[in-house]
Amino acid sequence: MKIFAIGRIDERFSELMPFKSFGLGVLLFFLVAAQISAQQPILEKTNINQINDLHHHWIVGIDLKNGITHLGIDSEETGRAVTNLLAEPIKMSWDGCSEKGSAWNKISENKYETTVESVKGQGTVKWLVSENAGDMLWQIEYSGRESIRNFRIELPVSALQAAAVLIPSKLDKSNQGLGPWLLVAPDFGHLLVTSDSDIQLVGINDGVRGGGSNAVSTGVDPRLRGQKWLEASEIKDFKAGKLNLTFRGNEALDDGKSIKLRFHTTEMPKPEGIEAGLWEKIRRPYLNNWQPCGTWAGPKREMVLSNNVLSDPASISLWFYSDPMIFWHTPVKGIDMINLLKHSLDYYLDNEVSAQGHVNAFGKMYDLYVSCGGSLIISSWDYYNISNDKIWLEKRIRNLHLIADYLLRRDVDKDGMIESINSGNSGTLRDPERADSWFEMMNFGHKNTWTNLISYRSFLCLSQLLDEIGQTEGAIYYRQKAELLRKAFVKNFLSPENGWFVSWISLDGQVHDYCHTFINGLAVAYGMVSPEQGKIILEKVVAKSKTIGFNSWHLGVPANLIPSKKEDMIGPRIGINGKPVKNDFYWPDNLTEEMAFGNRYANGTIHPPLVWPYLLGLQVAGLTVEADRILDGMIVSAQEGLFQNGIVNVGYGGAEHFYSNGLTCGYEGYLPESFNFLMACFTRDPLMRNKLLKPMRIMENH
Repeated sequence: MKIFAIGRIDERFSELMPFKSFGLGVLLFFLVAAQISAQQPILEKTNINQINDLHHHWIVGIDLKNGITHLGIDSEETGRAVTNLLAEPIKMSWDGCSEKGSAWNKISENKYETTVESVKGQGTVKWLVSENAGDMLWQIEYSGRESIRNFRIELPVSALQAAAVLIPSKLDKSNQGLGPWLLVAPDFGHLLVTSDSDIQLVGINDGVRGGGSNAVSTGVDPRLRGQKWLEASEIKDFKAGKLNLTFRGNEALDDGKSIKLRFHTTEMPKPEGIEAGLWEKIRRPYLNNWQPCGTWAGPKREMVLSNNVLSDPASISLWFYSDPMIFWHTPVKGIDMINLLKHSLDYYLDNEVSAQGHVNAFGKMYDLYVSCGGSLIISSWDYYNISNDKIWLEKRIRNLHLIADYLLRRDVDKDGMIESINSGNSGTLRDPERADSWFEMMNFGHKNTWTNLISYRSFLCLSQLLDEIGQTEGAIYYRQKAELLRKAFVKNFLSPENGWFVSWISLDGQVHDYCHTFINGLAVAYGMVSPEQGKIILEKVVAKSKTIGFNSWHLGVPANLIPSKKEDMIGPRIGINGKPVKNDFYWPDNLTEEMAFGNRYANGTIHPPLVWPYLLGLQVAGLTVEADRILDGMIVSAQEGLFQNGIVNVGYGGAEHFYSNGLTCGYEGYLPESFNFLMACFTRDPLMRNKLLKPMRIMENH
């Protein structure tokens, strides 16, 4: 049965409430799919001339007066190519190009042509668009007296439809992408773009973020895109972002020279360790794990793996992007994601590590995230285990040791655990400060389970890397430090009252226990306790998860299962008058703690990136029935496209976080880490699981 296009769901079914349960969601979804699966994906505007391949992997719509006004992609034959990804017509230009609109002519079936002149009449460019053996061909020929420079073709993508990117095969010295390129429109599909041109082209992800006032605070349906999303968000001052995927010539184009681009549909090969039918279900969303940063962040950070193409590179999230590469990193021949991982690591190690070893989270010197150091070390381990690049490792090992040594120095009371910079005391976290955890708004601090778990794994990753280059004494040293941390972790964090791991212990000695699912999953997965004891712990967590009235299992599981106290959530900044500013971080006076649970960001809400550690822990503990129950529902949601809604850049409107009722409470709209739960499809197999957990398994033998 085919899955229907996101765009059509928006148009016909936007009045439906979001799925209240996995069962209802699946029922509605497949009723819709059954109704329209037989329809041919054709464009609705009758004045648009359509070019497409036989299977509708791509559709181009050409308005004879305005040019290419529609570009749709669908790599899985699910009808989604009818959704237009463009915000404006595709533009061809160069320095001195005439701005006068040019008409298109139909040459034959599936073949259209236009001619564009230079301003001063020195020459003309003829552009032919056609279909050939299932591929889309762009053939561009120049004739004229003088060379033309800075030739470019821009694809202005609607950021509210898709966080589309060009992923290059390699980078030039300016960090711009060389071909071939993979054009990816998340949850729509991909096309491999190759160049057979007389000049070298670079692929550039250009653009700036949009935004406006926050969306309606109750969130929106995660299925909505574009104008339908904007209407539901009730934002009056929204300014759309600009996203241009650009092919630009690095050299002058002379008389008689040509540019030829081929957009090719290619199937992503099945990697080892996964059944073919399951791979077909997840391969399109698995590609969503990676987004290189665009030009807006500056040349150093261009093409660094980031929150999304128009958002920040974030060292705190880099391990979320590198871990999925362990199982699959070459989506098509000639495109390898580890090139972007190496580029990202080099950027951070060269630019965002202080002399003391502290790693900046977002390239800003004021941040207080201790956990970022562990993220870089883990990502370095991932890179080396995929690439076996010993030259890189020998060059970078001192940087990695500096970072790990800083983490060890954060054991300020010498009990074996790393202390965060912020205290974690109730009532102390307020804007503009952030907690030392990935979701920042709950006051993880001081003796912080998140930071210690990541640090534990990073010490064991570093010990293995040291072994690889013959530094055995250093490897032993970090394994010893990891063991001290593990023992202290279990001693301090395992609750004698509830039998699961608590969340953090603040500087004042208070225990903050909110039964965080991802903390308990990660602790069991990383071997802080034996699998047998881990099973006992997670059985208690599973039982708790089924007592809170939660029904949106198709999106995952809440991050915490016990309501947070108001004092443990971020508070508002203090204004110049000495009083709290009633901004987004202000807890409304009429909001009770009971009402806030599941309805206030990071308190009983769903964060797909943090469901993954829980699934992994369940698998390690042998609780595979529960793991599969959650995972199978999330796979269907990923196929439907529920885990992102383009780049929105407004509070409450993004589908990377959810209230417990399934409505959005995110900000970005698209985060690559929202798709790392798909690794659980591989880690169902213990052999594949051990590829990821190898450093911890080695520890068990020492």
